[in-house]
Amino acid sequence: MRARLFATVLLLTIICLALPAEARRRRAPQRATQPATIYVAGEKFPVPAPDAPRVLLIGDSNFFGPLGHTLRRAFAQRAYHVQVRGKPSSGLARPEFFDWFAESERLIDEFHPDLVVVMLGANDTQRITWPSLDDRIQWRNETPWRRAYEGRYRQFARFLSERVPEVVLLSPTNRGWRSAREAVTRVREVQQRAVRGLTNVHWIDMFPLSSNADGSWLCFADAPVVSDGKGVKDGKHTKRIWYRRPDRIHLTKEGGKLVGTRLMQSLSELDLRTARVH
Repeated sequence: MRARLFATVLLLTIICLALPAEARRRRAPQRATQPATIYVAGEKFPVPAPDAPRVLLIGDSNFFGPLGHTLRRAFAQRAYHVQVRGKPSSGLARPEFFDWFAESERLIDEFHPDLVVVMLGANDTQRITWPSLDDRIQWRNETPWRRAYEGRYRQFARFLSERVPEVVLLSPTNRGWRSAREAVTRVREVQQRAVRGLTNVHWIDMFPLSSNADGSWLCFADAPVVSDGKGVKDGKHTKRIWYRRPDRIHLTKEGGKLVGTRLMQSLSELDLRTARVH
């Protein structure tokens, strides 16, 4: 009996040794490895430490586009965990189109941010609807619209502040068309009033950050053309850098870089305790 058992064990040992090394490796449990770097917009950054601040960026087409990309890269440079969620044409006025209350709650539960930065309002220059579409307030009815939007915006700010240690809300940007500028000015005014007195909630007016020094909307700049490493050609040649798309509203890639750099400076000046921006 012992001889038969010994022969069986010996046979199994020989079979195992005969297996190709690759097959044995497949059978062995693989130890998960943590990547040393991550890629953001094609650029390589170190993986943030597990306890590094976590920043959630949510908003409309500004965060879906160049501005969101600039901020994501800027936070990655600071070795922060960062997640971006942009939904074009979205806002708080019409939750039947996109419900930012539900989406924010889902993202916060998944990502557990220390700081959430929100840019909404550019698409709120319209009627305000409630969960029941029979109940709506038209944009042209300014006084009741202001009252309703202030309540909606304050509710959203409190909703976020109850779930995230620090909240930063951003107004819409300046724009080229006078009618559009006047419309978002109403939104800005209501937003600023709505967040007064809220704990851990900051509001940043994006108009100065998306305007020229004289207050006009940021459109383009003429920069000197530099030849192949030999400096400015003759001081006469310039290259026009466009900061806005032809719609006079949305930022180009260069516009997103400029406004994003200005915004990061404004964030660094805030008294953020949990996710201080340096």
